[in-house]
Amino acid sequence: MSRRARKYHPRPTYANAVQIAIARVKPLSAADVAGQKELIQHALAQFCQGAHCHAHWCSLADAANMAETLAGMGLGSGDDASRVIELAQRALADVHQRHTTRGSWTLYADEIDALHWLVRLHCSAQLPACSYGELADAMTATRNRMQQALAGNAARGTLVIDGGMGATHNPTTPTP
Repeated sequence: MSRRARKYHPRPTYANAVQIAIARVKPLSAADVAGQKELIQHALAQFCQGAHCHAHWCSLADAANMAETLAGMGLGSGDDASRVIELAQRALADVHQRHTTRGSWTLYADEIDALHWLVRLHCSAQLPACSYGELADAMTATRNRMQQALAGNAARGTLVIDGGMGATHNPTTPTP
């Protein structure tokens, strides 16, 4: 009986593994946190105003998925954080459903409030406490989770919102 042949996948070799380990545990710089915060807040403001809604919906969906993954890793986690993330994901799913059926990106007051809480949680609690390695791991885990969900491997009743992180062509990884 032969063993199943496995394709050889060479891994990169690093000359200075210690330097790489130090870079992975380094907290996100204030400039990186501020940049992400600015992008997400801009997406929320534009989405609430009705400008370029599809692109901003995608950004907010990815932010919600990243917030869920970071909370699962223990960054900005707890019952309140889980509730904030679930309400924001439900709001994004509901507005997407309305757009699909009626062609309208209209947001209701409770949905706007849920999205504001999500942005506050993600930008003010999670990202400042995150290291470059944790962010890279969270992006990889979120991308894999979205790919699996889009392939039909999500549990029954699971709310799946994908803003594009589940796409196989998205090679972004944070760098220190």
